[in-house]
Amino acid sequence: MSHTLKNNAYHILGLDISASEKDILKRSKEIINRLRVDDVPSYDLDVGLFKDFRTEDAVKEALQRLQAPKKKIKEYFFWIQIADSIDEQALGLLKQKNYLDAIRVWQKAAEGQSTKAFFYKKNLAILYCLTLAVEDNKEYLQNSLIAWKELVDSDKFWASFSKVYKLHDEQIASEDIVSDFKGHVVEYLTDIYTELYHLHKHSDYINEFQKVFSAKGQKVEKSVLGPAYQAISIAVEKLEKLKVSEDGTLDKEEKKTIKELIGLIRSELNKLIDLGLYNDSKTKVMRDRAATAIRSLSIDLHNDLNETEVALGLAKIAEEISGTESSKNKVQADVATLQSNLAYKTKEEAYNKVLDPILQKVKAGKSDRAIEEINQAIYNSDTDLELKKILQELKQKLEERTAKHGKPISSAPSMFTLNGCGTRIYGDTLYFVLLFVPVIPIARYTVENHGNGSYSFLGKLELHKWQKYWQYAIIGIIGIWILSAVFSG
Repeated sequence: MSHTLKNNAYHILGLDISASEKDILKRSKEIINRLRVDDVPSYDLDVGLFKDFRTEDAVKEALQRLQAPKKKIKEYFFWIQIADSIDEQALGLLKQKNYLDAIRVWQKAAEGQSTKAFFYKKNLAILYCLTLAVEDNKEYLQNSLIAWKELVDSDKFWASFSKVYKLHDEQIASEDIVSDFKGHVVEYLTDIYTELYHLHKHSDYINEFQKVFSAKGQKVEKSVLGPAYQAISIAVEKLEKLKVSEDGTLDKEEKKTIKELIGLIRSELNKLIDLGLYNDSKTKVMRDRAATAIRSLSIDLHNDLNETEVALGLAKIAEEISGTESSKNKVQADVATLQSNLAYKTKEEAYNKVLDPILQKVKAGKSDRAIEEINQAIYNSDTDLELKKILQELKQKLEERTAKHGKPISSAPSMFTLNGCGTRIYGDTLYFVLLFVPVIPIARYTVENHGNGSYSFLGKLELHKWQKYWQYAIIGIIGIWILSAVFSG
């Protein structure tokens, strides 16, 4: 509810703004006396929109405001003046809750630039605000702002207002009082529309006011910006205290906390966008603070945990909410770097899906199968040119190495003898030995002898032809010997 209008001193006392000091004092005493016997009075000038507004404390406060020159002018300005039959007609319609016809009466009378027209327009603007206190109406909101804007910007109106106010003020108001009030009138208007915003929970009351007057009052600062800034500040402090990289991993609980805190920040900022306060200077400072906290978290995740994708998402949020160009430029540089790193990381992961199985086969000694897979990947149309180049280089190196050292092996051959029987390397060939005499050539290798029975095996070679013949001959002899033994038995 619009407390500025509901608690207007003239409204509380049921008096017209032209009432004398004597009438004001008399009426205040009358109401207090009647209230003390549980008799709540009503008066002809009551607008009939508010309930329970006429209390003993409210009357005493109203009297105090009307006795203070700087407060009295505000009460005077923000209440309707009943000066003639037109005003009486509009008031009658208002009391009947016939808002539209009451508006039409003052709307028609407010045409022109006469002193009367100005005061009809002021009554009309107040009527719009009174009506908005009981009805959320966008048309009335727009019309009220237009009316107030015309009055506030009109030097002719202020000259007329000053003259009429001085006639009604028995304390002989000075020009300084009028001038001081004029300098604060937009702030007072802001309070009215902030009260309407809280009543209807509709951002248009602040947003549209910002568009028309480009100003905000103490109530906006205290009741709208204050709570939003506090909520953002608490969330930012929690983000700043997060130490996600300390344990070497970003777990689900940490992800959930980050998401909730950033969600809270964005929610509060979205409210300020709706209210037209997103680009307010104080909001920009708060936006920069939030962006800095999110940016720090992004850098931490990228540098210490290699969470490039998550870091990029956070950096983009920081860029989005940055309030100043300097902050935005820093985050944009981060975004560019992270996008480049993520593209490289994504490409590297895609390449590794192709390369890792091939390299595993090479390590397992399955170089022929590795070559086959390299050829398949090279001739696959889905393989990009850079990966094809890498595969071709790998194939070339593998072929060169095979030609020089033989096929790669997964591990060194086992060499063991017991009583001179077993396996042993002579030169580049592994033999089965009896009493340390080489009997059967088993395999041939590119081998480096380091002495003391220490060898390095670089690859597996084919046996020489004579070694193969020797191998076949020995195996044949053994086979004949076994058959002879069987038949002899």
